[in-house]
Amino acid sequence: MSALLLVLLLAAAVKDGPTPLRSGSADARVLASLPAGAPVTIRYSINGETGPCYKVAVELEGKTLEGSLPANAISETEDFDKARSQAVWMDTPLIVNTIRESATLPSLRASGGASSAVAQKAADLITSSRPQKALEILEPELKTHRDPGLLALAGVAAWRSDDPRLALEYLRASLDIAPAPEVEKLYRQVERESKGDQSTERLYGLRVLLRYESAVVPTETARQMTTVLDQEFIRISQQLGCNAEERVIAIVQSRDAYRKSTDAAEWAGGQFDGRIRVPVFDPKVLDRGMLKALAHETAHACLTMLGRWPAWLQEGIAQKLSGDSLTAAQMKQINGWVREGKLPRLSNLRQDWSRLDAAHAALAYALSLAAVELLWQELGDDGVRNLVRNPDRLPQVTADLDRKLGL
Repeated sequence: MSALLLVLLLAAAVKDGPTPLRSGSADARVLASLPAGAPVTIRYSINGETGPCYKVAVELEGKTLEGSLPANAISETEDFDKARSQAVWMDTPLIVNTIRESATLPSLRASGGASSAVAQKAADLITSSRPQKALEILEPELKTHRDPGLLALAGVAAWRSDDPRLALEYLRASLDIAPAPEVEKLYRQVERESKGDQSTERLYGLRVLLRYESAVVPTETARQMTTVLDQEFIRISQQLGCNAEERVIAIVQSRDAYRKSTDAAEWAGGQFDGRIRVPVFDPKVLDRGMLKALAHETAHACLTMLGRWPAWLQEGIAQKLSGDSLTAAQMKQINGWVREGKLPRLSNLRQDWSRLDAAHAALAYALSLAAVELLWQELGDDGVRNLVRNPDRLPQVTADLDRKLGL
């Protein structure tokens, strides 16, 4: 199973010294006095009584201290705020293909036969964001034919439909008949999600089903999130031409629950694994970071409905449609890498970014945004919408963008 991981360097520094590192905001206990220039690592943001603050970690005398600093005391917070608005994109089609190609599930690879036909149709439905429809065609077949491959696909469909209990039942049944490492890995992932997820309340929008933790997110805030997600889906679908035949599922959790259920970094702004998942940094406020994260994730959801796309296009479009634009510093870095011959071609930024180090990952996101901005300049809204409807044109478009970027 592969994922795209957002790995931005989130080191910052104290602007002026001495600055007190406190156990909380405002008048909380002072843990240490930090000198100007002291490096700190931002964990997450909070709204303090006197303004925005950041929970940070700092190394002092061989020990790691965690405490709070006011936002105006820290330099280089832009990377953190940008990271909050970006998401981790899980490649669900790759998960489906990995299971279908498993050596221990031959029925999914065999040509002909009822099981093979049902498996193909179910896989197509899952990867095009119609998992509930996939379950509808799998379950009648499973009543008469307990095939481990079909059971595994039913588990994926139930997981994507946000029914982890049913997903675990199907995946366990598949493993009991034919143990497969690919299915076992997904089973453990769903199991971890289930144990860490306390989001039980549901709100239904026109296009979205929002599941949230009532102990963390006030109902009024959840309603606002549902409205925002509906509005963002309508806006983005008009730009890209996607159509949701089933409601898009969004899950809002506390930071701790998000980390336990997704194993994501504490600062991460969200992920899309067939469902929009976002941690709440301030449960009472829909701030700019949260709004951008919701838009970013919605763009991933829309693109997934239209097909399977290389990472640079997924991430570039998600950044652009959530309001990001290239900074002068990013353009300078890209131009420098072009001159030095170090900039990777877009065709090399297809799926697996998880092996990139922090500097290269930041550059990959900047390059993907630069490519998409150029794409929009060249084609406009209508041209981009036509491109995602005709993916066979993408290789030529990618080669043209490489040339125009100086590669």
